[in-house]
Amino acid sequence: MKLGIIIVFNSFENSFPKEVLIEKINSLYDVSICLVNNKSNANTENYLNEISENCKNTSVVNIKMSKSLNSTIRVGARYLFNQHNLKHLGYINDQTNLQIIELIEGFKKNRDEILNLVISTQNKKSISQTQFQRLFSIKQYLIDLNSKLV
Repeated sequence: MKLGIIIVFNSFENSFPKEVLIEKINSLYDVSICLVNNKSNANTENYLNEISENCKNTSVVNIKMSKSLNSTIRVGARYLFNQHNLKHLGYINDQTNLQIIELIEGFKKNRDEILNLVISTQNKKSISQTQFQRLFSIKQYLIDLNSKLV
């Protein structure tokens, strides 16, 4: 199944070891990843480029003028839709680097259950959705999945 994830960075915490993020992204070897730099400082751009160079499945999109989170997600989605033939596209935004790691781990552990929820939700819609309407929040689906398990 063709799957992509957009990860939005408004900054990159310099104290956070990028090797950890590289390891987690590489563990999702069959998922296309787009790292979006939302007009952050030059260090963030450098960090994201280094991560991309060490991860075969990862691309970086740099936004020169700061945009809203929704606009940033759409930029990443547009890039992934144009570069890859994706069926499902999730996103992670407005998180600390540690939270991003936790969400990637949660997605990896619960991937099949999340995709089943996404497909079920999309099938319940009476009209067909555009690519952008089918985007899903990985964080929200993990929350929904955990509440169903309790």
